[in-house]
Amino acid sequence: MKNIFHITNGDYLAEDLKKTSIEGRIIVCREALISGNLKAESLEEFWEIRAKSISEDYNVSKESYYEKSVSEFEKVLNISEDSEVNLWFEDDLFCQINLWFCVSLLSTIKDLKIYRVFPKTASENHWKGFADSDNSDLEKSLKSRVLFNKNDIKLTLNLWKAYQNNDIDSLKQLSENQSDCFQFLKEVIEAYINIKPEDFIKNQIENGLTDFDSVFKKFQEELGMFGFGDLQVKKIYDKVLNKK
Repeated sequence: MKNIFHITNGDYLAEDLKKTSIEGRIIVCREALISGNLKAESLEEFWEIRAKSISEDYNVSKESYYEKSVSEFEKVLNISEDSEVNLWFEDDLFCQINLWFCVSLLSTIKDLKIYRVFPKTASENHWKGFADSDNSDLEKSLKSRVLFNKNDIKLTLNLWKAYQNNDIDSLKQLSENQSDCFQFLKEVIEAYINIKPEDFIKNQIENGLTDFDSVFKKFQEELGMFGFGDLQVKKIYDKVLNKK
């Protein structure tokens, strides 16, 4: 029997998976690659750059980043050949960028079966992702997973490279690709290129929506495709207020 691994975007989903009958080892992607510096000549340099960005953005120590984040990515790199890997990532931009990076790590390992696991289809707000999924929903999501073929992996690697280099033209071109592994690729890349969250928050404040909870709710309602949590929105919110 193949070794089975599950990579989740964050700890909440990892904890939810542990409550199901789903078998396999769980690895947590603890990153926010949607912001901060990403350019590096080596993986070691990349960790150093990210540790600095995360410590500045979220007020955590560099040591903590290595302990909580890099250690999980090292588990990814140590997945044995001929294993099965299930990627539990949502469709928003935040999750997608983390997924692209994880696939870039997995692509260095031979003979993996890599699958994308999608959240259930929500009738009201698709961008909620796995938030409303119970044990049965998660088990159904796994059963309807999609295998990454060679073209899907190539597309993912190109997406990561283009994003890492802030190559807008390449991202635009890549967003036109059709892939069963990416259902909302065009939407999230268009949002990344055309919508500035800082401008959106500034407009809310100028229109009288000043308290953070109200701004955050509005942000989630209208810009859910970014996948920002309260920490990301609060950082932008504070930045806007400090400019006034």
